[in-house]
Amino acid sequence: MDAIVGTSTNWRNDPAGRISNISLAPNQKNSLFPLFEAIMNSIQAIEERFGRDQISSGHVRVTVIRSGDGDCIGFTVSDNGIGFNQQNLDSFIKMDSQKKASIGGKGVGRLLWLKVADSVRIESIFSDAEAVSRVTFDFCLDDPIRNLEYSTGAAAEHIGTSIDLFPYKDAYARSIPRKAATIASRVLAHFISYFVNISQPKIEIVDGDNNIDLFDQFTSVTERDQDFRFPLTLSEGEFEFVCHCFLLPKSISDDEKSTNALYLGANGRAVRRYELDAVLGMTAIDGKYAYLSYVESEILNDTANDTRTEFSLSDDDLELIVNAAKVKAREFLAPEITEIRKRQEKVVASLRVEHPRFLSVARDSKEFADNLHLSMQKEEDVFVELSRQSLRQYKRRKNAFLTSVKKKLPDITAKAQEYVAGLQSESVSSLAEYVMKRKMILEVFEESLKYTDIEAKLSDYEDVVHDIVCPLRSTSEELDYEDHNLWIVDDRLAFFSYFNSDKQMKAQIANPPNPNDRPDISVFDISLGFQNIDQSQPITIIEFKRPKRDDYTLEKNPITQVRKYVEDMRKSGEAIKYDGTPLRQIADTTPFVCHIIADVTPSLRTVMKALGPFHQKVGSGTWYRWDDAFSIFIEISSFKDVLDSAKLRNKAFFEKIGLM
Repeated sequence: MDAIVGTSTNWRNDPAGRISNISLAPNQKNSLFPLFEAIMNSIQAIEERFGRDQISSGHVRVTVIRSGDGDCIGFTVSDNGIGFNQQNLDSFIKMDSQKKASIGGKGVGRLLWLKVADSVRIESIFSDAEAVSRVTFDFCLDDPIRNLEYSTGAAAEHIGTSIDLFPYKDAYARSIPRKAATIASRVLAHFISYFVNISQPKIEIVDGDNNIDLFDQFTSVTERDQDFRFPLTLSEGEFEFVCHCFLLPKSISDDEKSTNALYLGANGRAVRRYELDAVLGMTAIDGKYAYLSYVESEILNDTANDTRTEFSLSDDDLELIVNAAKVKAREFLAPEITEIRKRQEKVVASLRVEHPRFLSVARDSKEFADNLHLSMQKEEDVFVELSRQSLRQYKRRKNAFLTSVKKKLPDITAKAQEYVAGLQSESVSSLAEYVMKRKMILEVFEESLKYTDIEAKLSDYEDVVHDIVCPLRSTSEELDYEDHNLWIVDDRLAFFSYFNSDKQMKAQIANPPNPNDRPDISVFDISLGFQNIDQSQPITIIEFKRPKRDDYTLEKNPITQVRKYVEDMRKSGEAIKYDGTPLRQIADTTPFVCHIIADVTPSLRTVMKALGPFHQKVGSGTWYRWDDAFSIFIEISSFKDVLDSAKLRNKAFFEKIGLM
């Protein structure tokens, strides 16, 4: 008894400061890290008691604790591991204990518990040389063994530990996934390395009468799995990696939206997650499966940080590992991708027969299908892509070209006509002319971003850039498809139903709170020119700011500006045409996408930090965030990034029609 009490002297090194310095923002991902830590401790206790070869003798039970209102407020994690014997209790109380260093333990993971809860009740039964004993205590910030009680006479069959990880602090409790199935999926994904081994402890999630056995569920519904081994040369040398690939039903994927994901793990635990939707070109495989992979290696074990939420490897090394794993993902999914391509080819061939104008675009159905985004499997989606590439003849020259002439910039129309003069095929000529005009438009756009006075560092106002993208003070009722260049921002915006450019709110929505406000561009539907009254269709707002502007404040900035526009539209509840004709309803749940086109200068970065967090797309000048407070997706793109992206897309046109 005296020895146990004496171990409290090891509680030092400023635990309050250590906990304060742990970065764990309240969100759905972080709210479960303390639970993961408790489960990991249980698994390690089972390994210590039974040995790794007999780990299947172990049992971990996670009981979901709910309030009277049914909200999840924490968990109880119990196991039949070795228990808190003298050695383990000494290690638990000692800050930065090295007891588990050989299996990746950093000695600080339990501090996560005190990040989300004020105290944690622990009860443990263990066997020592004399008897089976019981120890209970409260793990607290100021005393790791508060209310310590020690007794003998417990039963050997009850050896194990129970940890009451509740109640969570309110901010973290609100972030816990509400459904037990979601919690089970997250636990399953986090400890996926244990489910690829032949032997593993029994882990179950208990929520009232609902009992989820993770391994039984995993093995019974996994559609396919395969391991890929590969070497990689990193900055610290050559290392072996294993990529465990799984094709899982959406119901047990690691994300509520059933997105595909790649995990880098360390010591049997997932550390970093990478979304693979864009890489694979689809959010679900055959509409019902999700791809999940787990990569492990000794170098990952050795470079994980204290709380196993990050690696100390360089970004270049991590990129090498992730890129290699992406290649394995495509190899693993080759059967599914092949089937998707066959279906796409069949759709393309059918549309070519029904719509002969697509013959010049899709000369070879298979070749065209092989270049489609894998998510384009519906006939409507393929039709849109064929329409975009067919690019029917123009009715008149673009107003933006006339603007460029007034500015003494190159005569775009003349250049385009000169370029296509030698083309023989009428259909290819029409397409080539359009592609060339797009190139010239981008040249005008690029020219407008330069300083008009280099010494004074003056740039054109945003109206110039705005007018190139879409003529000012106009609506889609006044313009045809070829009269605007919304494709510079996003190709999908070219297929609009109704838009406003630099129009007052009183000409856009009914009973506007601020009738004289002027969003730069608002696009109310995207549906190939057909009206759509579906309130779930997104509304897009585009806001331009003067190139190189650097005088933003928390009161005056484009983020606050688009938020205000969205709030006013939602308060109105109804979009109207310029003549007052009702256009569509705007519900509180109507999604909004806001594109802010602005150079990300220091003052804008300061505003983004204050109103964020914003996340930067890798290798680009584009920042984005889901603005939960206003239910808006906001994307901030630098002028250079918009230009570079448009150039790359236009370059693809050139290559497609053999102009490069």
